Amino acid sequence: MGNNKITTAQALKFARHDFLNELQLVLLYIDLDKLPEAKQKILETTDRMREVALLERLGLPAVEIWLTTFDWLYGAFSKTMTCTIASGIREADDTEVAKYLERLFSEMEKTLDPTSEYETQIDVQASVAGWSITIVVLAPLKKVFPEPIEFENFTVKETISQNQWTFTISGQ
Repeated sequence: MGNNKITTAQALKFARHDFLNELQLVLLYIDLDKLPEAKQKILETTDRMREVALLERLGLPAVEIWLTTFDWLYGAFSKTMTCTIASGIREADDTEVAKYLERLFSEMEKTLDPTSEYETQIDVQASVAGWSITIVVLAPLKKVFPEPIEFENFTVKETISQNQWTFTISGQ
């Protein structure tokens, strides 16, 4: 999208568009008398919405917004997300975490092959004691940051193999 900021109106527009696409696909399956596929699409959509709703428990509102709008901001990445989140008080400055994630993916976008799609799995974990966000991109990527980076209230770790880039950001 070229811009790492999205307005509330744009977010609502994108969300409506995505939801209407899902409904039209369900209607298409029903019209084609493919009821099992329609049911599966409904279940997939509600599961995805449930995952997004769980992000509120993370207690990092800027990070929640970044994760929710990821698909719209970074179109080259095809995202799936899982969340296991227990409510808790987080010590990390969520604005700094979100800014860091924005900077990371903006830098990464500069190295991407525009003809490729980058399958991305995001796993958000949080307990009362701590939280982590692990992002796995299944595609050949250049190393974004050469060394692990330490911040005051969160830690960043990056590993890269032949066709998998794994990035974890965590804190208390």
